[in-house]
Amino acid sequence: MTREKALALRALIVKASASLSDADALEAVELYDRWEPDTAYTLGIRISYDGKLYRVRQAHRSQAIYPPGSPGTEALYAKVERPGQGDTPEDPIPYEGNLELYQGKYYAQDGVTYICTRSTGAPVYHPLSALVGLYVEVWT
Repeated sequence: MTREKALALRALIVKASASLSDADALEAVELYDRWEPDTAYTLGIRISYDGKLYRVRQAHRSQAIYPPGSPGTEALYAKVERPGQGDTPEDPIPYEGNLELYQGKYYAQDGVTYICTRSTGAPVYHPLSALVGLYVEVWT
């Protein structure tokens, strides 16, 4: 196989990756474009950053000081989670901020497991301990 053919096949694979389910996409994070500053991103595409997969929540031009997962980017990027994760307290969603919380799901932060009692409706960045009584309760 020639280098040109390999590059052509790679381009097709990358194009096809847009149709993968989130579960399959999480198995192939390397297929997705890496986040770069000063890049135009369109609504709904998936990008990788720091080994994690994110979905773009709104069209924008990225800025170096606001990579995915950092404070202030909640409206721009949503971390893609494994489907089914958080359905039981034994398999909570790791909470690192910049995440929308869903009622009935379990989340873990700093060795503590929480149950979400009310969906946030938008990503939040506060520590879960600060959201007790508002959106979560400690799971015991």
